This record gives sequence, C-alpha cells and structure tokens, in this order.
Amino acid sequence: MNTNKVLIPTSMVGNYPNPRWWDATFARHFKGDRQPPDALFREALEDATAALVTDQLKAGLDIIADGRLHGDNYADQALYYYFDRLGYDLSGKHLGFPIYSRLHSATATQEIKRRGQIMVEQARALKRATDKPVKVQYTGVQVLAQCTNDLHYSNSRDRAMDIAKAINEDILEVDALGVDYIQLDEFTWPYFYEDWAIEAFNRAVAGVKHAKIVCHICWGNWGGTPAYYPDETASAGEVFDLTLRAQNAKKPNPTSSVVPKSYQANIDVFNIEGIGRLPVEDSGLDILKEHPVPKNMMLWAGVIDVKSTVCETAEQVAAKIRQLLTVVPAEQLGVTTDCGLILLQRYICQDKLHALVEGAKIVRKELGAA
Repeated sequence: MNTNKVLIPTSMVGNYPNPRWWDATFARHFKGDRQPPDALFREALEDATAALVTDQLKAGLDIIADGRLHGDNYADQALYYYFDRLGYDLSGKHLGFPIYSRLHSATATQEIKRRGQIMVEQARALKRATDKPVKVQYTGVQVLAQCTNDLHYSNSRDRAMDIAKAINEDILEVDALGVDYIQLDEFTWPYFYEDWAIEAFNRAVAGVKHAKIVCHICWGNWGGTPAYYPDETASAGEVFDLTLRAQNAKKPNPTSSVVPKSYQANIDVFNIEGIGRLPVEDSGLDILKEHPVPKNMMLWAGVIDVKSTVCETAEQVAAKIRQLLTVVPAEQLGVTTDCGLILLQRYICQDKLHALVEGAKIVRKELGAA
C-alpha cells in the first residue's frame, strides 16, 4: 500500500503493551544483537512483533509501528536501552523534569558511540510480519542528551552531536532495509530547544534515502500526569511531588511551543499529541492558521486519549478529525494516538485502535474518498 494515496492515514505512536510472556523473560535481556535463524531470542522477537502487528492489522491501521518492545517498561524502552547501546554507565541522579523525575539519568564517562545495533533487528522482525508500510521509532537526540550525566564532554553540543552520529548509523541501516517511516521522539522540545536541537536532529537523519522522517512530540505521557515545568516541590536531583503541584501549574503551551520552530528540522511528517485528551480550544492548534504546515510536510495529530481507559466511539474520533480539518488540509493530515498506549491494558488498546480506524473511515466517506 502506498500511503501517499491514502487520505488521512492512520497509525499508532510509541510504546504498546507487550505480550506478557515477552515481558516475563525476553524483554529484560534483549540487547538488539543479531541472532541466528534458530536462536530462541530471534524466534521470540519475531513472535512478539507479530503479536503487536496483528493487533494493528486487525484494527485496520494503514501504517504499522514497531511498538517499542525492547524493554518491559517505559523507561527502558525510551531511555536505558539506548544508553546501554551507546556505552553509558546506567546510573545517575533523578531527572529535572517533574513528570520524569522518578527516572534517573545515565552517566557518560567515555566517547558516546554506537556499540551495537539499536533498532535494526526490530525493523527486520517488523518487515517480516507485514507487507503494509511500517514505522520504526527512536528516542530523540535532545531527549537522550538532556538525560545524560556528562563526565566526558566539555559542552552539551559535542555530546549531542555524538549521540546524533550514533543514532544516524543505526537509522541508515534501518533505512537500507526498506522501512517506510523512521520516527524520532523529541518530547522535550515543548519545554525548550537547545541551541543545537535542530542541527542534531538533522544530523541524526542525514543520508536517509527511502524512509520518510517523522518527528513525534507530545505533552508528557509517562506515569499519566501531563507535562509541567519544575517548581519548588523539589531541588535539582530530587523527585518532584506531583501531589503538590499547583492546580494551574505552569506548562508548555501545546502546539505553539513547537510551531513554527520545528519546521526548521528535516521532517516529512510532523506528529503532535493533538486532541485525543485535550479539547480543541486548549490544543493551541489555531497557530497552524498563522503558521501553516509546509506544503512538503504532513501533519499527523493524535485523536485517541492514551491516558483514559474509556474507548472512544468512531463518531467521537470522526468529530475530532473534522476539527483538525479546520486547520490542516485533508491531503496533509494523518491521525494517530496521542502518544504510546503502554499505560493501558492491551484489550483496551485494541478497541482504541479500532475506533481510530473507524473514525477515519467516516470522515473519508464524507470527503468522497472512502
């Protein structure tokens, strides 16, 4: 399927609940290394990937994602798996962003470089499991750089550019496999852009020949509490007390915190959290009228709330898509989950993916493109 011909393509974002048998053993020891055809780990990876793919195929998604199954928890999937492959010491103080402060940094004591495959084997397994277009996802360069306790580099730019170089080596191998979409999650961009943020992102995706580049940005997912700025409930290196946050805690402005700055990056698809959880009047999407999505770029926006166990109806999803069409032309629009579904039970996720697809079908039919 050529997704360029699909009006309002559908896809899921980020972490998906793994099969529990995979989490019970294999996820805890998966390193990303290539295994021979008869290896237990290779068979397990292919079978677990096939299970995640099956959920997406049964729902009817247009683009099939890897689901980030290389860990049995969010933190390993998003951070520590990468740090291990980049040669870090996996110890450090608590992170400085309130909703992530229960997580710890990792320490760089030597040159950061790729010390083994990161997403290559997951990409192979994904391609094996489906003939539909596929998407492989990486944690973004700024995220990894900011979560580093740096005892090696003299400045943050050098650290970030070495991370970008390492990620790029892996991305080029994944691209050579014929993957259709490669996604980087830059979920700290809404807080602020480091002065090297765009340069490092572009370095990470340099030389990609086949895949379209997706940049995903959300307003905070881990643990369920939306993102907000540091406050007086913790000092540097301490855990913020989420129960004492202000009722109107200062937080990044949705959409306007990343538009139009993100347009400077070499992105084919700009994927934002959108309006799955937030009502459209709080989403900041009106800024797209002032700063339209560039003609050479797609906007994929979330229309499924990943923080709620309540399954959306197809009509509710369709209503959200109609709202998106007031700021983005249909030919430039795609719809996704707000972020990863990992906080929810898998059977709930299956229903939410089904709602995403059925809602898109309603709107396509209205537009005469069923």
